[in-house]
Amino acid sequence: MPKVHIINSSDEYVHMFGKMGWEVVGIKDFFNADLIQFTGGADVTPMLYGESLHPKTYCSQRRDLEEAGYFSFAQRCSIPMAGICRGGQFLNVMNGGKMYQHVDGHATGRSHILFDRFTTKPCNVTSTHHQMMIPHYSGEIIAIAHESKVKESYDTTFLSDGDDIEVVYYDKTKSLCFQPHPEFYNADSTRDYYFELLERYLGLSA
Repeated sequence: MPKVHIINSSDEYVHMFGKMGWEVVGIKDFFNADLIQFTGGADVTPMLYGESLHPKTYCSQRRDLEEAGYFSFAQRCSIPMAGICRGGQFLNVMNGGKMYQHVDGHATGRSHILFDRFTTKPCNVTSTHHQMMIPHYSGEIIAIAHESKVKESYDTTFLSDGDDIEVVYYDKTKSLCFQPHPEFYNADSTRDYYFELLERYLGLSA
């Protein structure tokens, strides 16, 4: 049974991992975990990727500093990491990526179709995030969607190029960045796809 330590956990994450046959461990077992899971929440502080604050960005510098420490510990101990929504965006930034600070067509409360670039399989996923990852060149783009028409950085607005990057993998740090929410109730297809990726890229399965 693989072990996961969940940073800033909630019952939804604990239930999801338990349902999938994982053991959730506390901070005392951090260094014995097979996976460090970063979770959703506030936007990532733009200063971490060299930008000023967009009017629609709401961040927690305190949380970012705390989680940067966990990222450093996991990296030094070669423990794989995965992030969901804000957690995935945080891992993207920690690996040198940036963010579009506001996009349309995503924080809608409904689901949308995501396409895996390697299996070409479509997947119906949740959509609650209003920001979008801009991967570092070292990141491998795993899945995309086609929902946004406009993407915004701090001082520039871009017409969408058609690809909304939803999942990225960084092999050097073993970081899986996943923007949808597999822990949501009734998000079965999103959850199954998430655990498929944990096995495909991190070699972790129950």
